[in-house]
Amino acid sequence: MTTHLQLFAEKLSALDRRPLTTADGLKAYNGEALFAALLNNELRAQVGEAGHDEVRHVIAEYFQAVLLCRQNKLPEALAQLHRTDQLRPALAGNALDYATLFQLSAWGNYYYKTREADRAIGLLRQGLHLSADLERRGFGAFIYRRIEQLQNIANIHVKQQNLDAAHELLRNVLTFLHAGRAQGLLIADWDATTLAQTPILHEGTLHAVLRQIADQNTRNLGHPVYHDAFYHQYFYKDLLAQLETTTYNRVILYNWLYVKSSYHEQSPAAFLDNVLEFLADEAIAPHYNMLKANLLSQAIWHCRQQAPAEAHQPIITSIRGFARQHITDTGGQAIRLAA
Repeated sequence: MTTHLQLFAEKLSALDRRPLTTADGLKAYNGEALFAALLNNELRAQVGEAGHDEVRHVIAEYFQAVLLCRQNKLPEALAQLHRTDQLRPALAGNALDYATLFQLSAWGNYYYKTREADRAIGLLRQGLHLSADLERRGFGAFIYRRIEQLQNIANIHVKQQNLDAAHELLRNVLTFLHAGRAQGLLIADWDATTLAQTPILHEGTLHAVLRQIADQNTRNLGHPVYHDAFYHQYFYKDLLAQLETTTYNRVILYNWLYVKSSYHEQSPAAFLDNVLEFLADEAIAPHYNMLKANLLSQAIWHCRQQAPAEAHQPIITSIRGFARQHITDTGGQAIRLAA
């Protein structure tokens, strides 16, 4: 008798032979470039061209420290941070506060790498207050950076295995992003109107936070507590019921949430059918690939729950092969499924 997993593998293989393309006009936007352009324009308006160049030089030096941290060159990063701190006294007013925001972030990154989580979170929380103050002074785009810092704090909690705190923070961020309700976001000063002023960044940030949750979900599919059913109940079920499909981005996110929900609300067989439909949708731009990877990882996890395990290894191999051929990560490299 042919099982639903065998049918899934056969249909995936048929999909594998058909070239997958993205519909014209739905390519990924460069959100980082847009965000940088907005910040640069706001900085020039506040401190002039000369002040802009001075601040950007200091920020570039802090970014070098961040790059060294990413390379795990921590002594060199520490020296770079101290050298860059010596440049700050030349700045004043808005220029100084602007640079200080990046200083707090860079030092927070360093303490994250040195496993001094409390110091890292303290600096990032200080940055949240400074960012809110700068937003009131005309640097509205910083609200998107504030969301990014909340994501960083959640990552620190995950690193500490403080998953309850990470999950609560990310759920509160999701609520603010999709519904405009601010609660449990570490400081009280949040303005949904400012958030909505640049819709493309607003939508990109919503997608980024849900992708972060999906990535954690992928890593925890077999967790004894924070398994997929937990993510369904804690994040996805309510979001699916509340998310308004008013933009292209939200339509894609809603469809993904529906696929995820179908595993628990319908059946694994329905889930696998919906996964195939999601993968075949040519209107889904490549920057949603990590959501596709989550679905395929869950399909593999489901395979592993079936007995006998060895009988399903060819199906798992087929799923992995599809992912390698058709799904790339944010760096353009072939995806390796975590499951």
